Amino acid sequence: MRAKEMRRKVGFTLIELMIVVAIIGLLATVAVPTFQRYQNKARRSEGYTNLASLAKTQKAYHAEFGSFVGVLSQPLGALGELPGPEKRSSVSVGPAFATVGWYPEGDVYYDYDTNTAGIACECEGCFTATAYGDVDGDGDLSLLLYTHPNVDKTESCNSAMNAAEGTPQQGPNGNWIWDEVTVSVLADDF
Repeated sequence: MRAKEMRRKVGFTLIELMIVVAIIGLLATVAVPTFQRYQNKARRSEGYTNLASLAKTQKAYHAEFGSFVGVLSQPLGALGELPGPEKRSSVSVGPAFATVGWYPEGDVYYDYDTNTAGIACECEGCFTATAYGDVDGDGDLSLLLYTHPNVDKTESCNSAMNAAEGTPQQGPNGNWIWDEVTVSVLADDF
């Protein structure tokens, strides 16, 4: 009988192992989606950084030459496929935006365009730069927008690829958000 008691004290029972597995399963159901959301936010930061940089180069070009440069979506125009959760070659982006002197560093998760007079906008002196991406791989494109209005802030351009996407975005206080990168509330959140 003593040997039987000794064996029981040394090992784990099946119930104890099942409890541990259940706890690990609960932790995984909480941790995995949180980790995926964290990864998606990190990928989305590419769009924020590149749009802010693109807007600065557009404004610098406008200061020197008096106009903004419209560019259709790249690398979509070169690859012919919508963005997904994997990075894509940015080789076509540099030449498309060469006039304003902007290019992304390395491959990209997002496609980039600039809508201005002559592309899909009638506004003079304004532009909207947009980043299109699907970093979560759900098949729905998210849009990041940088909207620069005309001088008196009465006109702005919509997204070039998704003309139904109205810009600018409204902030929580109901005011329009100009000259900063925003996430479109009408599109996918990632």
